[in-house]
Amino acid sequence: MTDSEFIADFERYFGELFAAEQGDVFYDAMRYACKGGKRIRPLGVFLGASAVRDDIPLAQVLSLAGAIELIHSYSLVHDDLPAMDNDDIRRGEPTVHKKFGEANAILAGDALLSHAMTMLLTGSSLYGQTFADAAAVVSDAAEDMVRGQALDLNGVKTAEEYKYMYALKTGALITAAFRAGATVAGAKAEDMSAIIDYAANLGLAFQIADDLIDGDEKSIVGAIGESAARAVLKECTDKAVASAKKLKNADVLRDFVVKLAERKK
Repeated sequence: MTDSEFIADFERYFGELFAAEQGDVFYDAMRYACKGGKRIRPLGVFLGASAVRDDIPLAQVLSLAGAIELIHSYSLVHDDLPAMDNDDIRRGEPTVHKKFGEANAILAGDALLSHAMTMLLTGSSLYGQTFADAAAVVSDAAEDMVRGQALDLNGVKTAEEYKYMYALKTGALITAAFRAGATVAGAKAEDMSAIIDYAANLGLAFQIADDLIDGDEKSIVGAIGESAARAVLKECTDKAVASAKKLKNADVLRDFVVKLAERKK
């Protein structure tokens, strides 16, 4: 299975999660929050699993990918709120609180997280201990992500502080996606170590690339300058590529991180 084939399967699966509930502003807000995006984290689950073996457990991978994308979607809804980043636009469209109101946005975010946890618990019951281990990785990462947002809101200044904050706010869920996929695919310790190193560097590269595209002064770019930020981006990309060489789908993993690091939007 290719990554494009997986994403096609994922979009069908993900689109059915709230398809039955129509004409309700609460569910409309949840569906709206899940629209679009790069689907980096669902792809991470797939790539983590396929780094271990070809015959991935697709049902488990889809379930984990769906839960992670729900968590990511809820985090964006809450991050955009007036009390947080106070953003009006997300993915070229009005943010959830601008379209549905602040109260509905808060509740929709709460529900997306709750539904994600239900999916993780259900999968643990259906598939057993290995899935439960992957679910625990995802759950822990969800809390780390929130801790990273708290650090961001409270202010960071140095390059090392930014790297640490990014590792939590952005990197934790990305790393968890790869780890979760590798876990249900039965990764050995050596492969898992390479996958974690790869994903952690990919997550940092992804965030720095975002900062460079946005020209955000309240970022590592503002703290150390564009030239130094690009050097950190290259270092992270190179480390991810080096880790990818130890894994089954090395070329795919290499191309994935390079594409994310070199993107212009």
